[in-house]
This record gives sequence, C-alpha cells and structure tokens, in this order.
Amino acid sequence: MRKIKHSKFKNTGFLFELLTRQITVEILNGSEEKSKNIIKEFYGKGTEMAKELRLFNLLINEKYNSENKAEKFIDAILEAHTKIDYTRLQREKYNLVKSIKENFEITNFLASPVTNYKILASIHKLFEGKKNDILDVHDVFNSKLTLVEHISSNSQISKDSKQDKLVEDYKKQEKDLRLLTFKILTESFNKKYTSLNESQKGLLREYINNVTNTSKFNEYYESELIKTITSLHEMYKGMKDKITKIKLRETINVLKKQKIGKKITDGQVSALMMSYELIKEINNVNG
Repeated sequence: MRKIKHSKFKNTGFLFELLTRQITVEILNGSEEKSKNIIKEFYGKGTEMAKELRLFNLLINEKYNSENKAEKFIDAILEAHTKIDYTRLQREKYNLVKSIKENFEITNFLASPVTNYKILASIHKLFEGKKNDILDVHDVFNSKLTLVEHISSNSQISKDSKQDKLVEDYKKQEKDLRLLTFKILTESFNKKYTSLNESQKGLLREYINNVTNTSKFNEYYESELIKTITSLHEMYKGMKDKITKIKLRETINVLKKQKIGKKITDGQVSALMMSYELIKEINNVNG
C-alpha cells in the first residue's frame, strides 16, 4: 500500500481558499479581478468542483458534541462524495490549475498562509482514499482522526463562566470578521469592502502584502495594537452608555491578551478588525 500524496493542485478546498485570498489582494490593489472570474467559472453552479467544495465546507464548519456522531457524519459525507462525477472533476481541476498558472506567478500564489491547511489536506486524503482502495490504511485513518477531533471539538463557552448577560448578548452579535477578511464570497465582497475604513483597509493590505515578511507585519500589528488600545481607553473614560462601555471593556481585554509571537494569527487580525469596527461605530454615533 502507498501513502496518499497530498497535492495542493488537486485539493479543491485549498485552491478555493487561495483564490478568495487573491480576490482580496486584487480589490485592495485596484487590479483586474482575475480570481473572481476564475471562481465563477470553475466553482459555479453545476460544476463538480462546486459539489466537492460544498462537502469540504460541511466538514470544516459542522460541529457535533461527540466523536461517534462526528465519525458518522464523516462517513455520510464520504458516501455523498461517491456521487460526484470523478472523471469530470479531475478534468475541471486540471483546467483550473492551468488557468491559475496562466494568470498568476505560481510561487507567489501559493505563498499565502492557509490556517486550516491540515484540515483541508485531511479532507482531500479521505476523498482520495475513498476512490482508491490500495492507499495506506494508516494514512487514511490518521486523516479521519484529524477530522473527528476537529468536528467534535468543543467550541462552546464554559457554563461556569459568570460573564454579564449584556456581554453575552454583545458576543452573539459580533460579525464574523474571519469571513469578512478571507472567506468572502464574490457576490457580497464588494458591498462589504466599501464599508471598511482606512484603518481596516490598511490592516488587510499589510497582512496580505507581507505574507512572507512576518517580522514587518508583526511590527505593524504591534504598533496598531498599542494605538488602538490607547484609543479605546480614552473612549471608555468618557463613555456614559452602559452597553457601549461593556463593548469597550471587553474589546480592550481581548486586545490586551494578544501576544506577539513569530507569526500573527488570523484570530489576532480579526480581533484588531473588530476593534476598528467598534471605534468606527462609536464615532458614527457621536458624529
């Protein structure tokens, strides 16, 4: 039996992640929207890649409270994957990669960090393993185990948490800033992008344009972090509205917990984006 060799060029979910990231780059730089057109062509309704991407997204986003349920869910997805026209799917992937190579410098295209790479690779390996019985059973098992742990991981807030009810209500209303930054669908991106202020645009631009220069982005992030915490503190001191003070207090606490390591995470970028959004909301209200 041979191991499943993970190929980035055959991974439907991975390529989609990179293309959505590239859309952000193109809009920020005001360049031709090549990625948007590629996504429409190869991930559009009726394509086999769109069908496979939907299965990727189900495995990435679905959550269950037990490993047994998670395993059954994975098996159901694998069964659904057998309904895809594999020959047509392979042809679409070949043409997609060809189009990417024709439109982008491939080394730079692949340089963008994908935080859920391990999950995407595990999904791809399971799909390939379902199609080919001669592949290493241990490799398939380890990939499935990774997904079971991912799907059954507890993402709920501890019941022992004694946070204020208003804080809980606020957290439920927070925007999915990770979605705003990296998983934006092409149809809704332009509308959301036009609402970003200069601070938000600047953060996105620095993050995307310095994917390979982490030290430079770390310096930028730390500088913005300090500046933002200072601004939020000043707003908190003069704020009389109770709910807004709670928002400010919680945001400050989140930012103070940020640790500048070797690499800034998507979560840290999201936290700063959330802070910019809160400052913008308060400034809009106060005129």
